[in-house]
Amino acid sequence: MTRKTRPVIGSRLSGLVAGVDTLGQPATTSLSTALLDPGEFQPRYYFNPDALEDLTRSVREQGVLQPLLVRPTPGGRYEIVAGERRWRAARQAGLSEVPVLIRTLSDSEARLAAAVENLQREDLNVMEEVRAKLQVAAVTLGVHEDSAVARLFALDRHPESDPDLIGKLDAAFGALGRESWRSFIRNRAALLNLPEELQEAVRTGLDYRKALVIGRAPTAEQRERMLEAAANGATVVALRQLLSGPDQPGPDVFSTVARQLRDRKGLARLEPRQRARAEKLLLQLSELLSGEGSDTSD
Repeated sequence: MTRKTRPVIGSRLSGLVAGVDTLGQPATTSLSTALLDPGEFQPRYYFNPDALEDLTRSVREQGVLQPLLVRPTPGGRYEIVAGERRWRAARQAGLSEVPVLIRTLSDSEARLAAAVENLQREDLNVMEEVRAKLQVAAVTLGVHEDSAVARLFALDRHPESDPDLIGKLDAAFGALGRESWRSFIRNRAALLNLPEELQEAVRTGLDYRKALVIGRAPTAEQRERMLEAAANGATVVALRQLLSGPDQPGPDVFSTVARQLRDRKGLARLEPRQRARAEKLLLQLSELLSGEGSDTSD
């Protein structure tokens, strides 16, 4: 089975951080699979057995079509920076060698290259995508991943503190596409704080929005019950009701929205498409409350 890629990601990011432009180059040599070790910065924690078997069949029939990116390590061995799935598939297919690009990369360059290579794949689960984007953010910020989220939140609150860094983040996430770094930290970075069983559930198919609701449960027993409900088709709304309990009132949505609008910053923080949608909904609500949009045909 061939893999879909988005090489434009690597080409765009190559202008931001050195070392990423190697991803699209042809192989320079081959190395024994026995000399390669998994990479330290691999964002993938889960290798789907069925997908890996599909790739193994493809490798058995066609060989490894895209070279692995590796860097030398002491003792004559090499660390896989990008391409661990291809290496695993090659070993399962019985190949003794794989095509490689050998590059001397710093930890920052290796971290970014691993993230970009994985973000080009179509089959990333949400947890893997979040971790890969966190690696891109960490390299851009020049901090370890453990500190990246806090730094991103600080910059979001006080963008005037470092406009140059804001520009670099905008450029990096703009090259990745799909979401800005601000949207990333507000909507999905919280997944990294979930209990391991919830992160594993997201890796294997649980909607991340449901996982974030379940993660607010105070006990492991309640999380387990909510996970079972989600597996049986419970919606996000139903899970929120389970979280609040049958005898407890749900959140006052109108008060929450009104408070956000009074703050005058709610709409300003939204991205253009989200802001346009919010303004349209507010107009519809205004028409309903004034009676202009009511249906009196009965």
